[in-house]
Amino acid sequence: MSAVSFMPVTEEHRPLLEGWLAQHHWREWWGEPEEEMRLIYAVEDGEHEPYLACINGVPMAYIQAWWPSQHPDVPWVRDMAITERGIDIAIGDASQLGKGHGTLIIKQFAAKLLAEGASRLVIDPDKRNERAIQCYMKAGFTPFGEHEGDLLMELLPEDFDYGAGYAQN
Repeated sequence: MSAVSFMPVTEEHRPLLEGWLAQHHWREWWGEPEEEMRLIYAVEDGEHEPYLACINGVPMAYIQAWWPSQHPDVPWVRDMAITERGIDIAIGDASQLGKGHGTLIIKQFAAKLLAEGASRLVIDPDKRNERAIQCYMKAGFTPFGEHEGDLLMELLPEDFDYGAGYAQN
């Protein structure tokens, strides 16, 4: 089985992230690279935790956990508990798409967040992003609504499958 680890993003990762953000599969679903880099590195606001997801020590994806409760201006997250966490992810290099890395990474990241006390995980892919939606469904997320072109999906602790060799810590 592949070993998944999460490395906090640092300044040394900037060139790697800039290269990933310039690729078509990022540009299709994410914002302008300069603005996305600013947001990734804006950790002082305490709104999110950015990581590189590594498989067998090799960076494969960008993933972040964020606190929906800190976004009362976003209608679909209004009134979420402080223990609920949001996730955003993108596979780094296009050559790694379609290999199951996303599902593996999401399951491991979900296990990490749930072990840290998250009471619910949410993710909001664009409704047209079929590849992402299939990945999240394979990882155990289920739809619970829609908002402005996004499919709202959730994973509850009682629905998470800790079997299949996924770590609980």
